[in-house]
Amino acid sequence: MKNDYPYNVFNYPSYGADIESSKGGFIFNQMGIDNIELIAKYETFKKMTENMGLEFEPMPESHKIHERIDYEMEKDSKTRLKSDEFMPIVEMVKLPKVGKSKALYITVIRNIPILFDVATHHKKAKDSFCLVIFAGLHQPSKKISSEAMEIISKFIKRKAFNLRSIDLAIDTTDDRSVDYKRKGAFKDDLMPYSEKGVISKGSSLYINDLDHPSISRILYYDKYKKQLNQQKEIIDDDLKEWKRLEITLTFDVTQKYNKGFIHYIESLNFVDDLYEVGDVAQLAGIKSYLNDYLTYQLNSLLDNRVMNNTESKKQFNTIESLERFKQSDFRRYVLAI
Repeated sequence: MKNDYPYNVFNYPSYGADIESSKGGFIFNQMGIDNIELIAKYETFKKMTENMGLEFEPMPESHKIHERIDYEMEKDSKTRLKSDEFMPIVEMVKLPKVGKSKALYITVIRNIPILFDVATHHKKAKDSFCLVIFAGLHQPSKKISSEAMEIISKFIKRKAFNLRSIDLAIDTTDDRSVDYKRKGAFKDDLMPYSEKGVISKGSSLYINDLDHPSISRILYYDKYKKQLNQQKEIIDDDLKEWKRLEITLTFDVTQKYNKGFIHYIESLNFVDDLYEVGDVAQLAGIKSYLNDYLTYQLNSLLDNRVMNNTESKKQFNTIESLERFKQSDFRRYVLAI
């Protein structure tokens, strides 16, 4: 459903000026980019990282990223891993943090099927490329360092680093439980996106099989339970009904038009995809949300001077930092159609 979304969600300020933009002391009712995945030449990425004074560390075996890699390996029909030389390698690069909060980190993966495909396409050695993941960029209950955002911006500005995927997340409130009992209704509500089925796991509902040029996954889950039970965070009771919709947009990294993150967000394809995200949100029952945080993210990644103020010099994602941005005339990027 292209270009028929009933609200002008892209013009600044957002259409939902009367929507509560914060809750429980956090930025809320906002859409933002949570994950960005790029594919880069490993040696180029490594050199950039080391020039910034950052270090590579092995990713702990207990990290959930290993489950994803195991899945990728199992579904690879070509079974190209025939020697230890090309076994998957997972590293992490820790980024600056705010005080005693948990640091964001960059995940770097080598020797998985998608990277072999890219290497073959470019006629390069099998281990030439790596998958680079920037995760946790839209987490209201966690402190995100502005210095970390500045570092991330340096990587995403590289045209040679192809854009693999983006996760767009919308936080909302919903007094209904998210579980297997809601699976049927969720499937009906999300048609036609859900025509191939919905998966229920714990307090999450997934749509992983879609016939869509860019949307590859739709996830709706109980964010309050996740932060409380899995992340062991102390969350205000005001957020007991906190739910999150995440939509993954995936791109062909072998196409010539894939010229990186910046090229994509400045294209009409991004506008079309945002309309689709708005359509999915409506079907999921999210009647209104704001785009202020997304606009703030994109402006900050494009031009770090956006973060050069007292409120956001240390912590990027405070309510005060976002409000200051909204009141500022300094803006490199506007979500407009």
